[in-house]
Amino acid sequence: MYDRRLDAVIASADLGSFGKAAERLHISVPALVKQVNTFEREHHLTLFHRSRGGVEPTIAGEQFVEDARAIIRQCDEIVRRARAAEMGGDMPVRLGVSVLRSGKRILDLWQHGAARHGGSRLEIVPMVDDYAAFENVVRHLGEHVDVVVCAFMPQWWGDVCGTLRIEDQPLAVAVPRDHPLALRRRLSVSDLEGNRVRVIARGHGGNEDARDALESNGGIEVVDFEHYDLSVFNDCVECGDLLLSKPVWSDVHPGLVTVPVDWDFTMQYGVMHALEPSAHVRRFLDEVTELAAWDMSR
Repeated sequence: MYDRRLDAVIASADLGSFGKAAERLHISVPALVKQVNTFEREHHLTLFHRSRGGVEPTIAGEQFVEDARAIIRQCDEIVRRARAAEMGGDMPVRLGVSVLRSGKRILDLWQHGAARHGGSRLEIVPMVDDYAAFENVVRHLGEHVDVVVCAFMPQWWGDVCGTLRIEDQPLAVAVPRDHPLALRRRLSVSDLEGNRVRVIARGHGGNEDARDALESNGGIEVVDFEHYDLSVFNDCVECGDLLLSKPVWSDVHPGLVTVPVDWDFTMQYGVMHALEPSAHVRRFLDEVTELAAWDMSR
């Protein structure tokens, strides 16, 4: 319903790079650049400052991107309402999924408890695991995506979105399959001595207590990274580093084995939603709460 070149403009503004924007949209860099350039020429606009370091929206570009988002939201909402009317007025809840945020726990609950929930419909929306793209989704929950299922520290996201805890995920260590520790059923912190352990950087939404426990052991080399994405998992397999992880990620990479650790550190796992969710999303959250309680009582 709208000029799809707007997607290229918005992605470029979000990521500050034509290359990263092309990756997000699954098109080639030349194709994306052509979309942006032709749009600017047709409308006599300069939307970006271009440099070797990337792209940055001009003042006009910042205003344009903000207004373009509103147009896209309106178009999407028109289509959604039409589809809902066609199906008797039942609006689906759009669940964003990716490799790292698969939503499997919710989907399993939904399937096993089908007779118990109120019949909210789910629509699966694919996401990419690039952190900037994920953060953009979370900051705009209720627009293209209604809910995301993942592990989180509520205080990290408190002013951005709402969270619904389903369970606590115990923190574990993902070990390269050919590493001797991959054969162990459980690990202690002292077992990790002599290894490099990748841990999300302090102040980036991770469990700081787990980080403190690792840093306090002088025999463990703690290696910072800023955000979880698939490249972190790939790098650990390639170089033999261990990775602070969670059971929910056990199937992310076939070259890694998730091994429990003898400690009590956890992260909440559940649903992220808009700060003011719509009525049909609130109904879905109530149903998830009931299903999770039923599942725990079995």
